Amino acid sequence: MEIEKIFKNLILVDFAILVLIVISTIYQSNNQNEINQYLEKGLLTNYENFSKILSLVLFFLYLLTLNLLYRFISYGKHLYLFLIIAGLLLNFFNGSVVYTAFGSVLDQIGGIVTGSILVLLYFSPIRDNF
Repeated sequence: MEIEKIFKNLILVDFAILVLIVISTIYQSNNQNEINQYLEKGLLTNYENFSKILSLVLFFLYLLTLNLLYRFISYGKHLYLFLIIAGLLLNFFNGSVVYTAFGSVLDQIGGIVTGSILVLLYFSPIRDNF
């Protein structure tokens, strides 16, 4: 079916955007790192190690979930929604962050793709495949 192809391509695009976000984060300028140090911190500032570990766990679970969605495994659908909500909460409690123009565009496109995947998962005939 055509909608399955669109869904799988969206998952691949989401993975590519995730890889580009990681690469752009690695190559941030020193000026941007200094600016981020002086921003208002969130509730998880006192638990920096916990925040980093939680971020890594969510990152690897997200990669696993993209694989589960690509193969139409049923619990991937619910895990994806949980990870999106958990990621939003983690970002909210981590505080302010400054993005580069490239990082900001990637973040916005990633949000659009994530929304598209969620709409297809819950409001299209794709939901019958899970």
